[in-house]
Amino acid sequence: MFKKLKPGESEEDVLRMAAEFNAEKAKNPNFQPAAAFVRMDKAPKKSMFAQKREQAKLGRITSVVENKPVESTPAAKVIQERPTSVLKESQPHVNQALLDEIQENILGDVKGSKLNPSSLGNVLGELVERTDGSRKPANHEPKLVNSGKPLSIFARQLLGASSQNPEQSRTPTNVAEHDRSSIVKDVRLGKELHEENLNVLNQMSERDIMAEKEKLLASLDPSLIALLTKKLQSSQKPVEKKTSPKIIEAPPQRPKVTPSSETQDSPIATLPDSNPALELLQQSDAGNWVNFNLVEEHKLAWMRDIPTKLSELKPGQQFNARFDWKGVLLPHTLKDQDSSTQLDDRELYLHGEEADRPGYTLQELFRLARSTVLQQRISAFGAIAGIFSIYNQGFYDQVLSLPISKIFFLLRFGLDDNAPAQLEVVSRALANLFYNETDEVLLDHIQDNAYCHWQPTLQVLGNGSDDKEGDTDTNSIAFLQRYMKLLTTSQSVRAEVNEDESESRMSMDDFQLAETDLIECLLRTNILQRVRFILDSVKPDNSTVESCLKLLIRIARTSIKVARQLTNESHLIEILFTHFLPSSNGNNQFYGQPQVLFLKLIRLLVCQHLDLAKILSKGVLIVRLQQYLFLQDTKVQMVRVQIEALRILRCLLLLGIVDRDIFRQFLPALRQLLDWHGNHCAFDGVGGSGLVRQHAAALLVALVASGESGVCDVEGQKLLVEPLHNCCCGWLHSATRVEKIKDFSQMTLLSASLYAVSWFSRNGFLGITSFQPFLRSILPKFVQSSGFIASVHDLAKSSVMLRLPLDRRHVHAALPNVGSVLMHDYGPQLIISESYPVHLLSNLWALLAVSLENGEKPLFGALMQPPVLEPLAVYLRQLSSKLNRILATNFFARSELRFIHQLLTTDGMETYLERQQLLQLVYNYLCCLSTAHATQIKSTFERFIFNAEFVKLDEASLKLLQQTCLEMVYPHIIADNSEPSLSLSYTQAPILPADWPFFQLRLILSNYLQNVQQRPAAIYSENQVVRMTLTFVRQLEQEGLQIVSPLEKLMYLMIAFMGPDSQFLTPDLHELLRDILMDFYAQNADHDFDFDAELVDKARFEPLYYLFVEHFEAASYGDELFSSLVLLPLAQKYNNKWRRRLWSEHVQAVRFINCDENLLMGGLSAYLEPVEEEPSLVKLYGDALEEQLVRPGSIAYRIAKHHFNQSTAVQKAKLF
Repeated sequence: MFKKLKPGESEEDVLRMAAEFNAEKAKNPNFQPAAAFVRMDKAPKKSMFAQKREQAKLGRITSVVENKPVESTPAAKVIQERPTSVLKESQPHVNQALLDEIQENILGDVKGSKLNPSSLGNVLGELVERTDGSRKPANHEPKLVNSGKPLSIFARQLLGASSQNPEQSRTPTNVAEHDRSSIVKDVRLGKELHEENLNVLNQMSERDIMAEKEKLLASLDPSLIALLTKKLQSSQKPVEKKTSPKIIEAPPQRPKVTPSSETQDSPIATLPDSNPALELLQQSDAGNWVNFNLVEEHKLAWMRDIPTKLSELKPGQQFNARFDWKGVLLPHTLKDQDSSTQLDDRELYLHGEEADRPGYTLQELFRLARSTVLQQRISAFGAIAGIFSIYNQGFYDQVLSLPISKIFFLLRFGLDDNAPAQLEVVSRALANLFYNETDEVLLDHIQDNAYCHWQPTLQVLGNGSDDKEGDTDTNSIAFLQRYMKLLTTSQSVRAEVNEDESESRMSMDDFQLAETDLIECLLRTNILQRVRFILDSVKPDNSTVESCLKLLIRIARTSIKVARQLTNESHLIEILFTHFLPSSNGNNQFYGQPQVLFLKLIRLLVCQHLDLAKILSKGVLIVRLQQYLFLQDTKVQMVRVQIEALRILRCLLLLGIVDRDIFRQFLPALRQLLDWHGNHCAFDGVGGSGLVRQHAAALLVALVASGESGVCDVEGQKLLVEPLHNCCCGWLHSATRVEKIKDFSQMTLLSASLYAVSWFSRNGFLGITSFQPFLRSILPKFVQSSGFIASVHDLAKSSVMLRLPLDRRHVHAALPNVGSVLMHDYGPQLIISESYPVHLLSNLWALLAVSLENGEKPLFGALMQPPVLEPLAVYLRQLSSKLNRILATNFFARSELRFIHQLLTTDGMETYLERQQLLQLVYNYLCCLSTAHATQIKSTFERFIFNAEFVKLDEASLKLLQQTCLEMVYPHIIADNSEPSLSLSYTQAPILPADWPFFQLRLILSNYLQNVQQRPAAIYSENQVVRMTLTFVRQLEQEGLQIVSPLEKLMYLMIAFMGPDSQFLTPDLHELLRDILMDFYAQNADHDFDFDAELVDKARFEPLYYLFVEHFEAASYGDELFSSLVLLPLAQKYNNKWRRRLWSEHVQAVRFINCDENLLMGGLSAYLEPVEEEPSLVKLYGDALEEQLVRPGSIAYRIAKHHFNQSTAVQKAKLF
């Protein structure tokens, strides 16, 4: 028996059933289907005359039938059975007419057609009269609707036809159904049998009935009993068909009904809670809806809630990411929640796979993004835009991996559509990908501090086209580091350093370039031409303008080369100036309005290089800046425009574009703005005053820039100094009264005020006399206030370089960012907090130096108090042990490095630190300074490192050491002032490596490698380099400094023996090497070296060791110090690969290995125990002893003899 198809089964189920049927038919040829499909020819259309004839014929038949009286018999009366033949004979014309009518209704008019008459029987069959006399009504009576609302016409007709005699039409039918037997066809006989059974049962007792029942059940088949029981249960339980509609009474509208009575009386209460129509019908106006009294559950099944029970994931198991329309990553499983108290807020079940999980996968979003329906494309691109917005904030790091390159191409294709709605969402997605909003906001916030006008360039590191000239210098650090990296295999030592192993980017296809440099790939797609077309031809007056400007800003940040390419697009630049830098405001939202983002783009291009600044300033730029600064408009948009105008003016002043004559045109506007801030800028205000404080800070640093460039003459300073002094006094007086400085704009305003007072006091024409009230009264009171003390206490907590987590500068190598977000265990964090006080303290220390130079000591007395100095000492002590050198290279750490130098050069601060802490702090600080801080390295060397007070060496050695170290710094000082630019790399790589005291030993290794390639020798002698370096390092280590790890120090000690002249044999140097080796062995006697460890910017130990062994064979002269270093990796606790390679490939070196047992790290027992169990190595020991390749009595001989004689790994013919 085959089952019927059920709803939800697919074509595969149909094919499976067909295969089962064919297989059954092959077994049994007589097997036939329950129903067969017969295709009938379409009946021809009847003419009008034929239709009238049929109507007349049917009318005559109806009249004949109606003439006979029809008696209405009760339903309980039984009609006697009559043979069918008698019926045919008595009424032949009636049956023939009915047959014709039924035939015509089913097949149409078949007269005159080629239809086979024999096929009629296949459709109709033979008419047979019902055997029982009960007659059922033609239509089932529907449930009466008890509603005060009027029903439809069809419902009224249906109810009217069945309401004449409801009791007669309902009860007899039920009786007939229950009294009828499916086995006994005769009704009378069935009644007689039933009465006889009842009589027998009445005469029996209950115990006899149960006994007979047990006997009957025992004699029957159990499967038959189960079938009858199931049938009985189904007959007693009303069967509900899913497809049968239920008539639900609409709740009548009454004046007032209590909730309890409404719940009990309304038929809606009978619906289960899982019914999807329950929520709709419970609404108050449900009765007004047309035809909503029928609930068809199969049509509402799609509205049912999907179960929340999902499969639990194992720890570490991956799953497909799904996102909502905002780009939010949806969880795989929902947390356990009480359905009675919390609502199910899942959404977006509009996909085929994983129907129990909400959201869309990236593949589904890609499919929607290529749809022909515009709204679907917009929704998909909007979700991708949200994904990138959250991704750039760091919330998806270490959670999911996005195919950024593939998504980029999808977005770039979508940008070629000219539909304004799609352009808006696609450009926003591209802007969210390239324009890191967090980086840009943080850069804008610190822009108005001292020395923060520098802009980071975001070029991909490792680009060979940007190699500095210093990298080709054989004595430069970069050159030596590349040499160290070449030591990966013994063959690679002889490779050329200048060989370019990377594939040229010009030969890369688009996908390869997108994985290498996404900005360069973006430029290859002619993005500048596409943006020009969008802004000039399409002219979308929506957020597409802002998105395009953000893309241009990110392109301008890449490098000077890319910024020059953007500036050379003259048509694009002209369009931008025309539409977004107008002389007056327009009526549109974007076009004809000065755009802040375009002003920011101009500022970035100006900062990239002096040449670009000259090109951009030739037009209307300076005139527009004057117009915007003269406007007295306090709206938010215009305040932002003026802030960017002041920043551009500052950059133009520093680059020398604005001369004295042009600056005189800006003076009235600057004086007007300064007076306005003196009257309206509130330091401790709330709401929108933060933007006003930022405007005031931008104004102050622009005034300082005018003084630094020399364009602000005496008349200009007389015009500006007095209102400047009044503003600074008012702001610091307000800051004295606050409990804590909480807003970063307040910190910026105070920092800018101190910066302006410091510069004009030292370099101004009027001198310090113009600010005496500020320096003598206002500022000391501020330093002693609780708000300032709280800021000093926040220094260690908010420091950038004391943070443990790492930033996300290189989270996607092809698209670097500035690194404003830190990856913490509790989630992403900003690298700079609201209470970051470094800029304020740095400018305060600079002003302290100015006041001391002029004999003003009130500020010094206020600062040199324990409430201020003790938190600073705690901060310095933490830096000596917890300084994060990786975060120290972050662009936002530049100001803090400058402040640390100010603290170290402050007299008296060393009294708060121990000698070891101070030297460790200085050493860590030196390892963090980049090219921008090259001058600070020189002063720190002179003050702490090459000072006889800290390093006890003879004067000649100290002077030579200082000269060699400064030779590494001088090229960077020159490079720092070579380009007229205001931009720096986003990663401030340090000048000095972490192991810079060993730098001279790197020269020995470099000379060794160059001699192999016939390169010139070193400048300094080998004896000088080794003695000077080892003595200097020994002094630093005695002071408590930990410079390198034990493995790194071992490698440098090996390099000391690799000089070309074998100076280690000189008695005085040999004695120094012996002392250092003995100290090293004693300190690391229990240390286990990891010889396979990867070292940053250094060679791995393995290739260096085999170079060392080759040099031992050539120039060791059997030296015991040299031999002890060769033997160190051969101890039994290390991998036997070192022993196997030495005793097989370098067995010639074994002949010369010999040293005293005291020179072996761990003693001789470390090389004898446990006994060797490697058969191949034991065999090598035996071969060396048999062939007399080792000298009898030497350390190598004793080691080989012990392991060969004691080992049981191989069978031995003799012992030694």
